[in-house]
Amino acid sequence: MENPFAYSNYVSGKSFCNREKEQKELLQYIKSSQNVLLYSHRRYGKSSLIFQVFENIKKASLKIDTIHVDLYGTTSEKDFITRTFQGLSQIESNFDRLLKRVTQAVKGLRFQVEVDPMTGNPTFSPSFESVKEDALLLDLMNVLDEYSKKKKIVVAFDEFQEIGTYTGEAFEKRLRSCIQKHKNICYIFSGSQQHLLTEMFNTYSRAFYKQASSFPLKKISVDHYVSWAQGLFKENKILLEDVFLEYLVKKCENHPMYVQQFLFFLWDELKQADPTLELIDQIEASILEKKSLEYMTLWESLTLNQKKTLKLVLLNAGKNLYSVDALKSVDLKTASLVTKTVSSLIKKDVLAKNGVYDIQDVLFKRWIQRVVR
Repeated sequence: MENPFAYSNYVSGKSFCNREKEQKELLQYIKSSQNVLLYSHRRYGKSSLIFQVFENIKKASLKIDTIHVDLYGTTSEKDFITRTFQGLSQIESNFDRLLKRVTQAVKGLRFQVEVDPMTGNPTFSPSFESVKEDALLLDLMNVLDEYSKKKKIVVAFDEFQEIGTYTGEAFEKRLRSCIQKHKNICYIFSGSQQHLLTEMFNTYSRAFYKQASSFPLKKISVDHYVSWAQGLFKENKILLEDVFLEYLVKKCENHPMYVQQFLFFLWDELKQADPTLELIDQIEASILEKKSLEYMTLWESLTLNQKKTLKLVLLNAGKNLYSVDALKSVDLKTASLVTKTVSSLIKKDVLAKNGVYDIQDVLFKRWIQRVVR
């Protein structure tokens, strides 16, 4: 049996751990054409959850078309339009028919036909020479609306916070104006930079204020991880005790990507070693060694006050950061300085706040604890 655990790409099927409650809830939003704001820390499995639900829709033969648009790395409205146009090929299998339909719907627009290097399938990009971007956005959203009149659609905009880096709020307002008219489309706005998404959807003056139901993706419970992992190892005739897997999950602080990564390496290690708690410690040490240069580069990119603040968070378990004794322990002068530095680390996605402050990357936290004194 091949290694069923994966941590560097999307997971589905057996490799996807639980989230049955989230799958059912998300499907209900989709069926009702209600917009959803799906957010979590990085690598918590948002995209995998979306793809799993999309797969469930196809397996159940539901009359719903699915589109996934990855906005990561986009820097302009042109990029958004191009990625979304390309996403239309996910609901129209006949490329020639799709191209004809889009060309008829968007008068005067020319397209560049290309081959997707990843899939080998034909794709196309709009030429922006002869049309205005705001008119093209409207035409694009109208094409989606026309498709939805025949069949319900769900469109997942992954890393949606990227649109906040475009040329201002004018684009957000025009996009929202189109989206709010679509009655048979569920839009999933997914992202990992929570501070940006919160500002976008919870600030009264922003275009997307209260335009989607909040759907925070939380940690998977230890029990769910244990039963899922035991099932996969059992298929390979390996029996693991609860306490062993519980130790692994807690060491990873229930973080989906790191649980998958530890289990990936554990799968191979158990071919020649017995399952012991020390083995899990060795796997952690090996991963930290491989990531040492990456973490060192990140650490050196931080200011002195940012480094001190991370130490402050570790020493105080993310609580009571502003007491006089806490500040003295890391040689920070004022609480206002900590407030400013914490804010900068949150924007860098180094820190997060869930009741208490915490370093987002579990292993970066462990690296700091081991290396920085």
